[in-house]
Amino acid sequence: MLEISKDANKNYLAKIVKLKGLRKHGNADRLQVVDIDFQTVITGLDAKDGDVYVFFPLECAISSDYLSFTNSFREKEYNANVEKTGFFDKNGRVKAIKLRGEKSMGYIVPIQTVFDWVGAGLTNVDKHINKEFDVINGKSICKKYIVKVKDGGARNKQGKAPKVSRLIDGQVHLHVDTENLRKNVHKLCPDDIISVTYKTHGTSWWVSNVLVKKSLSRVEKILKYFGVNIVNTEYDLVYGSRKVVKNKSFDDAKQKDHYFGYDLWEDIKDEVGESIPKGFTLYGEMLGYDKNGGAIQKHFDYGCDPHGALKVFCDNEILKPKHKVEVYRITFTNEDGVVFELTYNQIAEFCEKAGLKVSTLFYYGKAGDMYKDIDTDNHWNENFLRKLEQDYNEKDCFMCFNKVPEEGIVVRKEKLNSCESYKLKSFRFLEFETKQLDKGESDIESEN
Repeated sequence: MLEISKDANKNYLAKIVKLKGLRKHGNADRLQVVDIDFQTVITGLDAKDGDVYVFFPLECAISSDYLSFTNSFREKEYNANVEKTGFFDKNGRVKAIKLRGEKSMGYIVPIQTVFDWVGAGLTNVDKHINKEFDVINGKSICKKYIVKVKDGGARNKQGKAPKVSRLIDGQVHLHVDTENLRKNVHKLCPDDIISVTYKTHGTSWWVSNVLVKKSLSRVEKILKYFGVNIVNTEYDLVYGSRKVVKNKSFDDAKQKDHYFGYDLWEDIKDEVGESIPKGFTLYGEMLGYDKNGGAIQKHFDYGCDPHGALKVFCDNEILKPKHKVEVYRITFTNEDGVVFELTYNQIAEFCEKAGLKVSTLFYYGKAGDMYKDIDTDNHWNENFLRKLEQDYNEKDCFMCFNKVPEEGIVVRKEKLNSCESYKLKSFRFLEFETKQLDKGESDIESEN
């Protein structure tokens, strides 16, 4: 039985695939190359077109039990057969690497090895082709790799949730995980209205002005007890990181701690909160440095100065800011909890009036009009993706003083009631990310 666990991140699921288009590695006689969801993967000579394999994406951590079963660890003492060795570190990470000039953006294994690991028979395998999973027969096989942060110090995760919450179901919506465009490009059509924006590498934030439960006074509680109709909701600012509500009034202050040693997200709320009308939620990235001069993301300065001003008004080019707050998504939530998505043009207009920075736009319009030389009836999705990679990947970040690789772009499909956005990361950035994780540097987004 193949399953996706409740809290799984869709970008780090295993996938059953049928190999097609295997080709010889240009600089290694004993290796082959195959594309899985437009991601190049290096494999051995045993693989043949038509074989069924399991694909593991970049920066997932494969089960140590499975890697031991298949003798895949570099250190042989971790393997079931201590006479055999593989190439995985103890953490089981799938890394972005170049092997003799060829990119590798994942890892594949024969499906038989996975079924042998769980002691299941391999039958009717074709019905599982293209199925994604992270659990098989109750056993977890992969998950997103996260650097473990040592206990103590300022950089700890958020504490326990409060016993009594003022939040109202359906009003607060956390960040949506942006999926990999390479495996989702088939979901785009030439007639779709899309935006293509620059993907910045900061820390995620959101601020909502939504309905919450009102803290009733003693008199109001008494009146309500005797049947008087008391308004028990009110609009208030709720804010947080990618996956966590950070408000002190909605949380247990005794358990509160923050990655940056202070509530950076409260500062963002104070900076943008007055600009948010009732019912609206802003989502964005904070770039540059925190108020103590610490880097939000190491090496990615985005034109900011650790000793700069906390705020720079009127885009003063002489002063350098300590940080930049960028908005890339805005929603409106009505009293019934129905969510409406603003288009990029509406987001840009909102930000202009509010004096906020919107994410950098490269294109807005019909997807098919972006590259009019591409035949919309012949492999359009594949050619569209390759054009995007050619135009927007593998360059230096044009917004940073430091020479660092750009992260990539986000392609957003305009929809009224849901957010459908896909990221296309450059391979140079994926390599950079791999090296940072190799050093044990924590993933801020995972921690928050």
